[in-house]
Amino acid sequence: MRHTDADESGFSWFVTQQDGVAVLSATGDLDLASADEFQHGLSEAIAQAAPPLVVADMAAVEFCDSSGLNALIRASNAVEAAGGRLVLSGLRPRLSRLLLVTGLDRHFHTADDVATAAASLLTSSGQARTPCV
Repeated sequence: MRHTDADESGFSWFVTQQDGVAVLSATGDLDLASADEFQHGLSEAIAQAAPPLVVADMAAVEFCDSSGLNALIRASNAVEAAGGRLVLSGLRPRLSRLLLVTGLDRHFHTADDVATAAASLLTSSGQARTPCV
């Protein structure tokens, strides 16, 4: 497990393992100030196993702007490039709506909570989603 203390923006993350799935738990705003820090957390999660099975727990993410969306897209692309899969869990209504409005809901797998997300990674057949370029 790796943990970072909240930076100046109040954003922090940590990675844990749950049944062979890396869980990246983020807290704070996912925006221009924190997007690079989110990527560091993702790199830590990807390094946990090959191929990486990653849950990005977004339950404590209060806000997400276009830089945050870009960070999520890069996260998904990085996990897929490593032969793995990413599931977003615990999306707050604002982030769910943002994904819907931008059409990114067709790209990301989502789950209500970490346990459901982890189970879906362990049991799904790897159904492809619409790629994001």
